Amino acid sequence: MKCLICHDDIDELNIDERVDCPNNHPVHAECLKDWFSHSKNCPLCNEPYPPHVIEKYNEYFLQKKIKEQEESNRERKEHEIEIIASIAQEIEVKKITNDIEKHFFENKIGDALDKIELLTSKYGKKLKFETMFLKGKANYLRGRYDMAINFLFKLVKEQFDYPDAFLFLGKAYEALGLEDKAKWAYERVK
Repeated sequence: MKCLICHDDIDELNIDERVDCPNNHPVHAECLKDWFSHSKNCPLCNEPYPPHVIEKYNEYFLQKKIKEQEESNRERKEHEIEIIASIAQEIEVKKITNDIEKHFFENKIGDALDKIELLTSKYGKKLKFETMFLKGKANYLRGRYDMAINFLFKLVKEQFDYPDAFLFLGKAYEALGLEDKAKWAYERVK
């Protein structure tokens, strides 16, 4: 005799292994657990299983529901932790970039470069374009136009829609007397 759900043999001597519907269609007791999560009717004749059969599985369903709720709670907590970590990162990045802009304003370019390196070491690829821009801007402000062009051109090559990078790229080209290239860069500032 074969189980209607898994199609494996049923041990006819083990009465705890077998469950029959009202029309005597056999299934494994374990297979019925999963089947009951879809339907409370026989997989062959669609006749409902009697209440005393379904009641045998109530504890299983209760435990399954508890585990599903625990898993859902765990996933929700993990998601909340990820959101909090992301917000904390955004706040930290904003504070560091504000410090960098303050150093730019105060003409403390060395201090700004130190903060930019801090951003690069902490967030690397996540802030790749932002740190490339800040390095380009810092080098422009300290009069290293060649290095500014190096960082900014690499940036706009990968991230074409970065108006501030084109602005400082144009300024760096202009400072070096490369008017055609400056004009090209300024045309892309939008």
